[in-house]
Amino acid sequence: MRRLLVVLVLLAGCKHHSSQHDFVQPHYADGAEGLRAMWRDILDAAQKDDRERVHDLLATTLVSDADMRRLFGAKADPLLPRYHQLMGTLINRGAIELAANVYEHKYDAVDAFANEDAALATAMVEPHPLFAARVRKSTEQKGLKYEGFFMLDGKWKSLNQLGKFIDVVPPTPTPPAPAPPATK
Repeated sequence: MRRLLVVLVLLAGCKHHSSQHDFVQPHYADGAEGLRAMWRDILDAAQKDDRERVHDLLATTLVSDADMRRLFGAKADPLLPRYHQLMGTLINRGAIELAANVYEHKYDAVDAFANEDAALATAMVEPHPLFAARVRKSTEQKGLKYEGFFMLDGKWKSLNQLGKFIDVVPPTPTPPAPAPPATK
């Protein structure tokens, strides 16, 4: 009994380390400079091989289903499965691949710029200016380009590569209105 008490006291005094962590989403300004600041944070985390932070920062760009419906109206529902797939890849595997690419290619610079996507622009019922970011080596022009970013309710969001699938997924048909009753 005494041993059990000693073990319980020791366990109670030990710090519990959880795999969960508290992530506070940073605030970034609107426009290319705000997107550049966000991607600078992502690049800094990737350079430190902090894949969890890269993941967390990319996860903040996920658009909710309700906001997708707000942005795309009737076209949203058929696009949602593809969007979830694209963003799941970007946020999860993409965080790991980004960190690996930053290490392998010694990426150390970020560009952000306006980057309209005609397919997205015509499909959106609530239009927003679109931007892209490029992570690259400062001595090179090319690098990894990430597209489809926009500001929604004061936060950066991403449609990722959804514009490539707009014409592939037909909008959900609206049912015909019921016919008025016949009058005699």
